[in-house]
Amino acid sequence: MKIERVPTGIPGFDELVEGGFPKGSSTVVSGIPGCAKTTFAMQFIANGALKYNEKSIFITVEKDLNSLNRTFSLFGYDIMELHKTGRLGIIDLEIKPEMGEDFLDQIISPKFLSKVKAFGARRVAIDPLNLVLQFSGDFGGERRGVQRLINAYSKLGCTLLLTYERLQQSEDLEYEVADFVVDGIIYLQLIKSMGSFGEKSFFERRLSILKMRETNHAHGLYRFKIEGDGIHVYSDIFLRARK
Repeated sequence: MKIERVPTGIPGFDELVEGGFPKGSSTVVSGIPGCAKTTFAMQFIANGALKYNEKSIFITVEKDLNSLNRTFSLFGYDIMELHKTGRLGIIDLEIKPEMGEDFLDQIISPKFLSKVKAFGARRVAIDPLNLVLQFSGDFGGERRGVQRLINAYSKLGCTLLLTYERLQQSEDLEYEVADFVVDGIIYLQLIKSMGSFGEKSFFERRLSILKMRETNHAHGLYRFKIEGDGIHVYSDIFLRARK
């Protein structure tokens, strides 16, 4: 059976996952600070609206529309215009857990989901998942909370992307509870490299796909850069890894 794909539009990435994420799937993009998790998620969302005529929603815990617009205008994305024209929804809910408010319950409530459905969203990103769970109360354990979230948006036919903040990285990756529930895991890293002729060391970004259900995905470690229009994954490395 042919799997319908949802392309990210990120140069060099979709080739690694047979053209895109399986439609209706859930994927975690995880890594330490500075490895471009939010950038990856926003490119997926904005490209849905710009390149594939799919309405998209970006749910943020700590940022707001103005800050996102300033950040991504550097890559040529007019987030404010996409928001005003109704092609991209930015939801920056202010949750007060000290007042008994619950982030998870809020974004999977029937009222909230009915608005997502009425908007016609086909793509949803949540940035970051950690804080959604942190600002939530008794949801039956973290695994149950993540499953409730995934189920809610799957029923709407949305392809879901979740960012996840890791406190450290190592070759011996420690998996989080969410990793076992989602359909896909994209791991972003900052790797220290030495110059060719003894120059000072510097950091390079690397991407690996640890899991992607219903997908014959690539299994290498791929270099990527943040360029003038956002993330680029280098497909020449991809081609060598697949031979």
